[in-house]
Amino acid sequence: MIKFKRFFISLAALLAFASQSFSQSTKDEPKDQRREKLRLAVQEICPMTGEQLKSQSKPLKWTDPKTKETLYVCCEECMKSKPDEKHLETIRSNFAKAQAHCLVMTDNEITSESKFGIVEGHAVFVCCPPCIKKMQSAPEKFLKKLDDLYEAHLKK
Repeated sequence: MIKFKRFFISLAALLAFASQSFSQSTKDEPKDQRREKLRLAVQEICPMTGEQLKSQSKPLKWTDPKTKETLYVCCEECMKSKPDEKHLETIRSNFAKAQAHCLVMTDNEITSESKFGIVEGHAVFVCCPPCIKKMQSAPEKFLKKLDDLYEAHLKK
């Protein structure tokens, strides 16, 4: 019983340290590197294969020619493929869950069924279509908010 107690205390300490380290390391990095790390962590899977994006091999940036959305794929082979709609749904659900609120009208919650727009390659969920235009008029302001929401979600 004592061994289990020590194990859980050690596990809790390790998780707290990892969360703090992730948070600190992302804040000290240049904006683009921080944004990429956060998006990779929230996206979780390859849109082509559905496999986890592994940290040991660097995922590659891929832009959907149809939507202009930038996502990450697991390998060179996937760069030549088309995304699987089922995996895109999962990825968008991950993004919506991590965002949780409209970036313009912050009191309004969003879900994976909410509308989204592409702002500088990022899928951003909104409570109503006019919010997309507001975000496109000041993209960096709203993408910074999105980064902060992603980071808060990942700390949970």
